[in-house]
Amino acid sequence: MLFNSLPYLALFSLTFLLYWSLPQKGRKPLLLVSSLLFYFYSGAAFSIHFLLVIAVNFYFSLKLWENKRKGKSTSKLLTWIIVLNFVNLAFFKYFYFFLDSLDFFTGSLQFSEFGKGIHIPLPLAISFYTFQLIALQVDIHRDHVPERISALDYFLFILFFPQLIAGPIMRTTDFLPKLDKPAIDFNRVQWGVFLILSGLFKKVVIADNISGIISGIYQHPGEYNFFSLYLVTFGFACQVYCDFSGYTDMARGSAYLLGYEIPENFRGPFLSPSFREFWGRWHVTLSTWLRDYLYIPLGGSRGGFWRTQANSMITMTLGGLWHGANFGYVLWGAYLGLILAVERFFSPGDPKKEEEPRGWKRFWKVALIIHLFAISGIFFRTAAAGKNSLSLAWDYFTGFLNIIGGKALVRWEELAAFILFTFLWNAVQYYPSIRERIQIKFRWLLPSFSIIILLLMGIFGDGGGEFIYFQF
Repeated sequence: MLFNSLPYLALFSLTFLLYWSLPQKGRKPLLLVSSLLFYFYSGAAFSIHFLLVIAVNFYFSLKLWENKRKGKSTSKLLTWIIVLNFVNLAFFKYFYFFLDSLDFFTGSLQFSEFGKGIHIPLPLAISFYTFQLIALQVDIHRDHVPERISALDYFLFILFFPQLIAGPIMRTTDFLPKLDKPAIDFNRVQWGVFLILSGLFKKVVIADNISGIISGIYQHPGEYNFFSLYLVTFGFACQVYCDFSGYTDMARGSAYLLGYEIPENFRGPFLSPSFREFWGRWHVTLSTWLRDYLYIPLGGSRGGFWRTQANSMITMTLGGLWHGANFGYVLWGAYLGLILAVERFFSPGDPKKEEEPRGWKRFWKVALIIHLFAISGIFFRTAAAGKNSLSLAWDYFTGFLNIIGGKALVRWEELAAFILFTFLWNAVQYYPSIRERIQIKFRWLLPSFSIIILLLMGIFGDGGGEFIYFQF
């Protein structure tokens, strides 16, 4: 069920009206029912599988709490449930990738031929809910959740429909303490409505239209000229940002209207003067998950400079693999890990303690970071081509040599305008002063913004495209 669709509007409107007319004891069951309807919309089989996964995890959580109460070790039990969750993820998401990898290393086609006779659909949101479930189990092991959670709260924490499909990846501290104390006032309503409108603008007006302009170029990128490929490189980075950031805005806005505040996932990353700051602002909940549950357990920065770089490279490469079962995603993650390592080599200090660059120095640093990140998008986008992803990426890079010849991108002026709009939205997220000025003017800004969004959706909207991160 897409946020930018009539079924979601109907479901959320009905939930909202009933939710605030019920006493507190009836609100959580209502949210659970709405969340089940939201997920069942994608298919009954996926939904039954999802509920079974949550039930198995809840059983193991009870065992973890029981062992804690008896003073027993929880390490072995934790290992088992983490393995079970990853086996579930690997079976549905990486089965064909595993067979293709065997073909690659053996020089045979028999493994992929075997896989053609087996159809394994990818359950919606499996990557996101797997990470959230694992984080919950680890937090119980680490005594971050010392008290047992009721079955209703446990299921609702995983199923909460505003963030279910594509995050943000919530922690227990983000949601559970507030579950019995939803709070709403006029300011929260205003901010929730603004977030939903801004998310619709990013998704429907910017991301979906960028997709329509640039998608054709990825079929035969080597045929286009340097300028077109250069502009499309930034266009795709902006598309991903507006698509995913737009989803997060709508998720957060929906949660605000239900009395909850879920984590912000994007904080104006395109204006970051360093790559380390960039990853503190891009897909924040995944970045912090990888840091807390992978990078730090690997040793973090405790083993010296080179060990730190190895841990960072492993983390980023596995983060790339999390995004998709394709060598393109692996290269994407490895490339980003390499950029982080190079930055640490030349600037080993803590960027938070360094003097903030200003003027032209900051401009060139920001320009360098956004260029490096946009280039990584070539691996990310071409990964959608499956087995042909690496050859397609190579065609894209060699196409940059077409400085004189090659096709020109149609509607490049529109694409440039959408890129500019994207950077303006990054500024809203990056600078708190801009957000404060917007909030002060909500009384007249929200009605005007609502009318503008409706008009723009009528002009640019085509029924709403699926969100990019739904496939992960």
